[in-house]
Amino acid sequence: MENVGKPWERNGIFQAITSGLHAHRDRYKAQGMSAYMRNQFPFLGISTPARRKVVTDALHGYLKPNQDELVELARALHELPEREFQSAGVDVLVHYKHSIDPTFLNESAEFFITHKSWWDSVDALNPLIRHLVYTNPASVPLMYQWITNDNMWIVRCSLTHQLTMKKDTDAQRLADLCSTRAADTEFFIAKAVGWALRDYSHSNPEWVRGYVDSHAELSPLARREALKAIERARVKRPRVSP
Repeated sequence: MENVGKPWERNGIFQAITSGLHAHRDRYKAQGMSAYMRNQFPFLGISTPARRKVVTDALHGYLKPNQDELVELARALHELPEREFQSAGVDVLVHYKHSIDPTFLNESAEFFITHKSWWDSVDALNPLIRHLVYTNPASVPLMYQWITNDNMWIVRCSLTHQLTMKKDTDAQRLADLCSTRAADTEFFIAKAVGWALRDYSHSNPEWVRGYVDSHAELSPLARREALKAIERARVKRPRVSP
């Protein structure tokens, strides 16, 4: 159900999110979280559920915003130093994904993918990108452009944009995208190739096994990741008594 009530107040919501996150600051946890991310970003030390609750509470009760307002708020949060603020900006976008149209993919997505990039912020955009491509087929060609991009995070978004779609996955598109980067040994790209294939293997293991067997150029990492669920299911399969 859409929020109803007060007019959208960018500054008020920004203040509610930033003050709410600062109130949950835990310096001890922040050290561990920063270390886990190779000390690339400072952290406040807030868990994902707590962060998302702060964001949801701040957004509650406002009239549905327009796309420009959402992007402006998300970018303002993104510019703050601690990692939780970049994550909160993505939370805002995903929360209101039904208020965002496919122009976001061409006009704004690259900023959030390529600035202060790491797997956590990039992968968090998946629900929004998936929704926009699935509901707007005219956006599909952009995924074919992204797969050849020089930026590995844009490539990763292309590879993973169909995650969790199960039987709604476009297998030909999945094959096309994975094949373009099959031999890539960059860790985050090879991992994404395998992840995309592994995710689809839960719905269509025969297809994934056939794809892997017919693509000898797959990097070792992508191959291992692609077959993880299939191999796990094989190991767990009960033996039949003779």
